[in-house]
Amino acid sequence: MKTPAKKRPATKKQIRNVVTNGLQEALFGFNLGVLGTEMNQVDTLYKNNRWYQLSNFRQLLSESYVEHGIIQTVVDVPVDDAFRGGVEIKSKQLEPEQIETLQIFMEEQGDLTTIGQTNKWNRLFGGAGTIILTGQDSEKPLEEIKEGDDLDFRAVDMWELFYSQTNLDQYRPDAQMFEFEHYNYYGKKLHKSRVLPMRGITPPSFIRPRMRGWGVSVVEVLINSFNQYLKGNNLIFEVLDEFKVDVYRLKGLVNTLLAPGGTQMIQQRMQMVNAQKNYQNAITMDSEDEFVQKELSFAGIAETMTGIKQHVASDVRIPLTKLFGISAAGFSSGEDDIENYNAMVESTVRAKSKFEIIKVIRLRCAQQFGFIPDDLSIEFRPMRILSSEMEENVKTQRHARCLSTFTAGLCTAKEFKEAVNKDNLLPIQLDMTIDALEPVGAKEIGRAHV
Repeated sequence: MKTPAKKRPATKKQIRNVVTNGLQEALFGFNLGVLGTEMNQVDTLYKNNRWYQLSNFRQLLSESYVEHGIIQTVVDVPVDDAFRGGVEIKSKQLEPEQIETLQIFMEEQGDLTTIGQTNKWNRLFGGAGTIILTGQDSEKPLEEIKEGDDLDFRAVDMWELFYSQTNLDQYRPDAQMFEFEHYNYYGKKLHKSRVLPMRGITPPSFIRPRMRGWGVSVVEVLINSFNQYLKGNNLIFEVLDEFKVDVYRLKGLVNTLLAPGGTQMIQQRMQMVNAQKNYQNAITMDSEDEFVQKELSFAGIAETMTGIKQHVASDVRIPLTKLFGISAAGFSSGEDDIENYNAMVESTVRAKSKFEIIKVIRLRCAQQFGFIPDDLSIEFRPMRILSSEMEENVKTQRHARCLSTFTAGLCTAKEFKEAVNKDNLLPIQLDMTIDALEPVGAKEIGRAHV
């Protein structure tokens, strides 16, 4: 049998080539082929989804709204800002005195406050409604409201309208809603014509049937960032609770603990030392024992909390100045942030409330005047708050325009007084019963004619 020849040991050059080729394959093959592919996968996104909706947890949403100020701010503040100042009712079929009377009556009855509360429940739960209360049979369709009839409104959330039901039949995918005739208000049937429903964020078709015809809560997108905010606050609380830690180095600690009654002896000794430290500001210890007091560091916590707050603000589209009461930083005045916030309120709160407000005003017109105007419309008050100086400048310009229009003979004295009184351009209200002089332009025209 022939003895195999011994292999020659690899030279340094061969070893260097093998290592070099292996590194090249690892860098250009593994990194670009494997890591590049992983960056384009959906595993991370898949694992970070809950796959269930918070909007279906009534108890959790209710408790979170009551206990956490941020969630209450996210739900309430945009609605309060949207309804700040009320609305301006416009109709050519109503006299100015009638519009003023109607606005005062609606303020006394709290109609806008009720609609605002409906908006808040809609944002919190993803659905709500305003019940029309009359003396009629609630199970029958709403009949025409006549002058002097009883009329009131009540804000309820979606769970109150389906108290004894968890789902509805006859779902129509084409209409994206459930077909039914009555709501169930704590066991009492309400015809659907007696409820002004309001739905939250419209979910995709894959999730829509799980919402039972309603929308999604605004808190749904807040879970990720809000959990980070809670964990950050809990971390700060723990750091404050253990900011200073006392460390005692006792000679023969292990042997003492192993001896009978050693644990009690150590505890008694520590209690004596802590009592001396609290009341005498001095500690008596053995010469070979040591006492060290360590303090935890707050480094990095402030920056982390700032990033978390920005994450929360971006999820709900509310600036930090509005959500946390933080003043604008640097050279920024914060006006851009407020403008973006105002645009969000206009599109998400006011746009959804406009129909419901007009419906309530129509019913109030039927109750107060016996008819419903055909050209009824509303206009929200501007959300931008002007300073006292800017507000006076605006009034001055408006008064100058009205006066120039009157002096040019383009409006009557009555119309001029109405414009001045309507916008409160003067500190007094002009008397509409007293005849005013003719416009200056009319006098000059008359003299020229003579």
